[in-house]
Amino acid sequence: MQAVAMIVYNTTEAQLELTKAAVASVFAQDVPVHLWVIDNGSTDGTFEWLRSLSAPDGCKLEIGRFPTNQSPLRIANHMMSVFYGAGYDQILGVPNDVELPTNLYSQMLKWPRGIVTASMTEHRDGVTPRVAYAVSTNTPMAVAMIRKWVYDALMVKDGYFWDERFFHYASDLDMALRIAACGIAGIQLDIQYFHSGSASWRLATPQASREITSEADVDRAKFIDKWGFSVTDDQYGRRCGDINFKG
Repeated sequence: MQAVAMIVYNTTEAQLELTKAAVASVFAQDVPVHLWVIDNGSTDGTFEWLRSLSAPDGCKLEIGRFPTNQSPLRIANHMMSVFYGAGYDQILGVPNDVELPTNLYSQMLKWPRGIVTASMTEHRDGVTPRVAYAVSTNTPMAVAMIRKWVYDALMVKDGYFWDERFFHYASDLDMALRIAACGIAGIQLDIQYFHSGSASWRLATPQASREITSEADVDRAKFIDKWGFSVTDDQYGRRCGDINFKG
């Protein structure tokens, strides 16, 4: 059985519908999965819907809840410590606004890299099972499989995996720089998953959307303070590919 982690924050029915499709695509994988979903302060009936679910035969479902919205990074760090502590060798992180091809997890497992990601499309007709090939070593993507040995390596260095000084935004770029500094090479595959871009704030209520975009502005400033350049600066790509980069 393979571990899958999903964190959900919904404030509208449109977001809940995306979540339903995301969960269905996780349970449709051609390997049995243990899906752990954390409802991170949803206000639209998401938790009630989650409680009505049951896992298909051969799979497992766990549900948790925070009554108010928390940093997804803090929650992810906790979920990873529990999953890895239970003996899982890798965890697939899946946002609640994506749909996966049925063989995505099994294709990722064939690649022995520490971090394995797929490719994003905004066209559902592009989400079909296929043999996956590598296209890049640049790995900040929404759907990512992280092996325990990478988690252990980053925990030893920094005392955490995701940097909790960020609320959420830019944390994937920060992670890419940190693994580059440690000499860890990830891989991006060409197998595609559907992603409803920016649904976390685009489909949210106006108030929730304002809060999310404001937090993103704060995280952009934190990224500059930490690395000395912005998330859109060309230095990001150059440093990720520089074998002499030390962080």
